Amino acid sequence: MDADRLLAVLGRLDNDSSVEAIFRELRTQRRPELSSDSRDTLLDWVPVRRQGVELGFVDEAYFEATDRWKRRRPDSRLVLFQVYFYFHREEFEPFAGDLPFGLNWADGPKEVRRKLQKIESLRRSHVRDAWHLPEFWITVTYKKPGTGMDSVVCQLDLKPWAEPGRIQPAEMANDWLDLFGMPSTSAHLRQRLRPLDLVKRIDEGEDDEEVEFRFECGLELDFTPAKNLKGVYRTRAGKKPSTLVLGAVRFFRARDLDARQWTGDLPFALSFDDTQATMLAKLRREPDEQEDDDIDGYALWRFADFSLHVLYDNMKNQLLRVSIMAPGFD
Repeated sequence: MDADRLLAVLGRLDNDSSVEAIFRELRTQRRPELSSDSRDTLLDWVPVRRQGVELGFVDEAYFEATDRWKRRRPDSRLVLFQVYFYFHREEFEPFAGDLPFGLNWADGPKEVRRKLQKIESLRRSHVRDAWHLPEFWITVTYKKPGTGMDSVVCQLDLKPWAEPGRIQPAEMANDWLDLFGMPSTSAHLRQRLRPLDLVKRIDEGEDDEEVEFRFECGLELDFTPAKNLKGVYRTRAGKKPSTLVLGAVRFFRARDLDARQWTGDLPFALSFDDTQATMLAKLRREPDEQEDDDIDGYALWRFADFSLHVLYDNMKNQLLRVSIMAPGFD
């Protein structure tokens, strides 16, 4: 089976006749099914090892960002949102069909980019090459040391949460630095965070140190004992607060940990659509720490007044989370 045949059914439901036809042509009896062991399981993969293909499915309500209560209902369907093509992976035979865009497993980065020259402006590169097409993402992983391709994945983005219902404070990136060291009981902190209700969220939460407003606006607040922070964070009596104080704030990309995307100001004019290279160019200095894993990576900068931590996606080469931390927090 050729790749284009599979990609034609991306976004279809698991009970669609076209998807069922794909299963039959791949000669697999396996069908996607969400685990009954965990209500949090929303994805399943169907590996077809003889064909060098793996199909990824996701709960329809989760994919479409509809009401949470609609997830995993008895009548819920699954959406085909990922197709992996493998050249080499344990227990998988190489995919022998035609790959998209005329790609060949022997193609290295130069040849792949030449074949995709018409969409060169869409290329996002770091440890992999990725292109965000109108129809789907395509990501190419190269063999070590990059002489040929190891895998090709085509996938859809999860839909973002709808804007109605957004509740978000108007703080600019530098404004958060003034709030570091303030206790969670501070009336000033509560006022600055309006229209978010910090008191209510703390009362409702199970963790006093991590207060999240991810669904409201893609924001998370980290509180820590004042002794953990460097610098002068003191009460009017000249003592360090005895309660937990604000030590870090974290901003989320759309659907990262199921968040609504933060649309406010980010430090150094960062954008969630930045690539790793764009991020580094905006910071204008090398990170104090940087590490890349297979799926994601991070970069950390330490400045006099704060530290900046950025988690990024190594499949799509875009930013996932941006954190500002008081000195000593990290």
